[in-house]
Amino acid sequence: MTPRPLLDGLDFDAYERVVILSPHLDDAALSCGGLLHALQGVSTLVVTICSGNPPRLARADGGGKAPSRRGHVSPRIRRSEDIAAMRSIRAEFVHLSFPDAIYRRSPATGKLIYRNARERWLSARADDAAYVEELYLLLRRLCLDLGGILLVSPMGIGDHVDHQITARVAQRLGAAGASLLFYEDFPYVADPLSGRGDGDGPAAALARMQLVPLQRYTVPVAVEDKVQLLRHYASQVTVLFGGEEGMRGAIAGHQHAGQPCEFYWRAQPALEG
Repeated sequence: MTPRPLLDGLDFDAYERVVILSPHLDDAALSCGGLLHALQGVSTLVVTICSGNPPRLARADGGGKAPSRRGHVSPRIRRSEDIAAMRSIRAEFVHLSFPDAIYRRSPATGKLIYRNARERWLSARADDAAYVEELYLLLRRLCLDLGGILLVSPMGIGDHVDHQITARVAQRLGAAGASLLFYEDFPYVADPLSGRGDGDGPAAALARMQLVPLQRYTVPVAVEDKVQLLRHYASQVTVLFGGEEGMRGAIAGHQHAGQPCEFYWRAQPALEG
């Protein structure tokens, strides 16, 4: 499918607000940094979902402690990084207090729903159903019945469970009236061995949601501008890219017609195709 320029193809003045859904405290910048730069001056809200601290574990003496998971940075540090990044491009933002999948516990058993790193790359489990429904109801209040909203959601490329849940909730919001646009999850889309490691891509992500593509769009990326934005996420650069040069190379190498780009999709239910 031949991509079309997004900034020429959409009338952003027709929307009261653009709402970008970010599963974690870097996903909007990673996948939509070029779009965020282009939308400065347009009413835009970045909603980060999994921004909360880990739920405290109760002790027998009535006290509690905040658990940690090995290799994961404190949400407080990550929130401060995201605040600096969003302020640097004058984007409005809100941090929701849902915990990351690695910290969520079953309301029935109190045990971790996703017990190890490998289990983050699975479909949402039944014990996560209450969280999914609460997220939907909250985002419905943020995104519907407030005038025309363009909702920009991850596709779930890479199969991270929090990305999959966000995409499914966005799909429900689209069915309820939001104008829905999907973004390709970066850096997963640029590295077929990242995420679950099975070469996931846009076609597979849409198929999981039983959607068929209508149009793919591009947004050109100024590499150094996006690098400067992503520098704010110091705790994640090495984890995701191995360092700044790896990050710069990944951004520069994700191209259309020789131009570094981000990619976005319109889609519809397969039964309507």
